[in-house]
Amino acid sequence: MTRVTLVAATGFATALILATAPAHPAPPGTPWKRAEVFATCSGRLAAVSARQQAEHDPDWPRTVSQRDMFNLMLEATLPEAIRFGVPRREPVLWRSAGWSEMAGLLADIAYSGDRGRAARARAALARRLSDCTGLLLGG
Repeated sequence: MTRVTLVAATGFATALILATAPAHPAPPGTPWKRAEVFATCSGRLAAVSARQQAEHDPDWPRTVSQRDMFNLMLEATLPEAIRFGVPRREPVLWRSAGWSEMAGLLADIAYSGDRGRAARARAALARRLSDCTGLLLGG
């Protein structure tokens, strides 16, 4: 499969995924916002998968696959987002923000001596992951 075919297929899959995510908020309508969501989710899932791998969590391969799907969707939507005005470097910043957000929550869960704070971080982490994985079929 050529790269062009893969990107085209991914674009179709993205449209299908976005159109069939019933239990979650509607995906963003502009190319800029789609690219931001896909990059942020990629970063979030990358942070969680790094923790899972370090802890030998059996869910690690699934999280990596989900991260990879967001990377593909970002790659498929980025050209239009750039034409729409997204600076070329912006997706790296969005990914980093997603990673940092989850790293902070994971640190609160693992190291906070305050059980309430850890519980709030656990709930926030679950919500943010659900916001992302809810955009994927089978998420």
